[in-house]
Amino acid sequence: MARLYEPSGRDSECTPHNGKKFTLAELQALVGGYIEMVRIPGDAGKRVFFVDEEGRLKKLPPNVRASHIAGQLLVGNAVLCSPKEVD
Repeated sequence: MARLYEPSGRDSECTPHNGKKFTLAELQALVGGYIEMVRIPGDAGKRVFFVDEEGRLKKLPPNVRASHIAGQLLVGNAVLCSPKEVD
């Protein structure tokens, strides 16, 4: 099950429109731009984050909760899911 982490500290469950896999357009809408995949150290590829690849250039606010999970600074909205949930 995917989760959307927002810089405000709010997080919520999110599901693909077809109920199985997110499309590129869905992920782009959730993060607000072109997507970048961020692997989580020590997670063996079970989960990944998708973030706005231009988030730092856009000066988006830090996403503290997602950054803590990822072990690196993430900014803007971040979608945490299994790579198998992405088309």
